[in-house]
Amino acid sequence: MKKIILINPSYKGSLHSNIKVLALPPLNLAWIARYTPEHYDVQIIDEAMVDLDFDTPVDLVGITCMTPLAPRAYEIAGEFRKRGVPVVMGGIHVSYMTDEALRYCDTVVVGEGENIWPKVLEDFERGQMQRVYRSCQLPELDKLLPPKRELLTGKYFVDTVQTGRGCPINCNFCSVTAFNGSRYRVREIDDIIAEINSIPSKRLFIIDDNIVGAGPRYIKRAKELFDRMADCGKEWAGQTCLNIVEHDDVLKAAQKSGCKGFLIGFESLDPVTIDAMHKPVNLRPDTRNFADAIKKIHDHGIAVVGCFIFGSDGQTKDAFRRTIDFVLENGIDAVQLSLETPLPGTAFYKQMQAENRLLLTDFPNDWRRYTLFEPVFEMRGMTPAEAWEGLQAAYAEVSSFGASLKRGLRTFRNTRSLFSTGISFSWNYQAYKTIRNMPTPLAQRN
Repeated sequence: MKKIILINPSYKGSLHSNIKVLALPPLNLAWIARYTPEHYDVQIIDEAMVDLDFDTPVDLVGITCMTPLAPRAYEIAGEFRKRGVPVVMGGIHVSYMTDEALRYCDTVVVGEGENIWPKVLEDFERGQMQRVYRSCQLPELDKLLPPKRELLTGKYFVDTVQTGRGCPINCNFCSVTAFNGSRYRVREIDDIIAEINSIPSKRLFIIDDNIVGAGPRYIKRAKELFDRMADCGKEWAGQTCLNIVEHDDVLKAAQKSGCKGFLIGFESLDPVTIDAMHKPVNLRPDTRNFADAIKKIHDHGIAVVGCFIFGSDGQTKDAFRRTIDFVLENGIDAVQLSLETPLPGTAFYKQMQAENRLLLTDFPNDWRRYTLFEPVFEMRGMTPAEAWEGLQAAYAEVSSFGASLKRGLRTFRNTRSLFSTGISFSWNYQAYKTIRNMPTPLAQRN
């Protein structure tokens, strides 16, 4: 029986390695494993959880990666290829930087892999793997087989579930629409409920980019899903847009289903910046008052993880102070404060490249700097030093140990959930410690 190892690369000491509530099981690899014929022995290695042994006997290696992990992914590929093991790479980064990836691996899969992977393995068995495989169309999810989650052996804080893919919003800093399409593709609710009921853990994170979706059909579907989840006995968190506050029945159904936290991209307090980011959902009559939206979610006993981005054109360093004040005044439970980052596959990357504003271009090595926390492009409103110092100061004020503990206790009083309290405290404090200990960014040194 031939052996395949599927690898999720990681840097030890990175933000996601340090914050175990952020170390999510690589469900994409569990799905690839499901679509692997039974005559293969498949193993999944998540470097955020376990060490990788390059000398383990293996016939084929598959590696997924996002942009800041590309150098590590290429390093892993090189080690296995030195041992004569063919390497296939997939994922969002190599789908957009295919020529780059082909310098380090044998084959690249472009796009979602479920439809392509069986063909890759057929060619592998014949010794005729192609250099590039491209998905001709996005797979429909109503007949999607369940992921082979028994291969995810790490001790994760939560298990993950995906109910749909795609996003019509197409924010300029995000590559989801380009990679997963602008149409929501959703799984059958019966299949989702069966999968949720099969998971022993009580804690779940739904990894959909927007669990609620947009438009009447998907709003109705979200409520039906939440109504069905109420009988599953789980506590869960997920990502949503602010449009959920426009639908009281959906929000109430989420509460009854066990929802304990929403990760929400507020992005900025400045309407002009939000408009430039192409996120109109945050500017609608019922969503643009962020304070009211947060209160409405809190009133349902649901914690809020708020995401804010700094460094957009015209935004100056005073944006940090205004955002900190807003976070504290409105009791946001946890925050992700980041610097706008041009990632391959995004409109923002294409713009910065066309305008020659990328500061770090020694690729692939410099991809490790594209973490969302380092200044990597020429900002028109603040210097790299101002951006970095502003970000560090913001985290120190809202996420130091004392601030994280205080906010975690507030989360517990509101949600009565150790799940959401753990997310609140760990997300805040571990992010603060990690960013505080990061070396001075290259762009600032230059």
